[in-house]
Amino acid sequence: TEDFIIRPAHNLKGFIHAAGIQSPGLAAAPAIAEKVIDILKQEGLNLHHKKDFNPYRPKPIRIHELSYEERQRHITHNPLYGRIVCRCEHITEGEIVDSIHQPIPALTLDAIKRRTRAGMGRCQSGFCLPRVAKILSRETNTPLENIIKNSEHSHLFIGKTKNLLKEENNETL
Repeated sequence: TEDFIIRPAHNLKGFIHAAGIQSPGLAAAPAIAEKVIDILKQEGLNLHHKKDFNPYRPKPIRIHELSYEERQRHITHNPLYGRIVCRCEHITEGEIVDSIHQPIPALTLDAIKRRTRAGMGRCQSGFCLPRVAKILSRETNTPLENIIKNSEHSHLFIGKTKNLLKEENNETL
């Protein structure tokens, strides 16, 4: 219908349909959230404010935006902030590690790219992608061949080259 659908489900109490939300969905999100809260109240859900809720998250560290003195302080505290991974965007290993360990972690290469800008520069990940992938592998204790670009079936690596050559040679014997 090209219109927002925001209503309670008929067959499942407490389930709210919020569908068909196209442009200007992002701008409408606060109003949609208020409507969903009203529907949940009408459905009988007991809502209360969480006393310790903090709607703000700390601003991520952007080394290239800091003064020389602030950079030095961060690097002294954590040497990973002194290692540039993405040369085009001046993103450090510390910034990438931070994005992986946030409360909502960046667990794909594209998620790291959106959070840090690593890979958005002139070379379009030509230089930093292998480095970012290795950091993600190390920090998540995930084999490199299981690191994905953005979704379940977007693996960038299939194995180690020497192992693949060895398997290929054994098959031909």
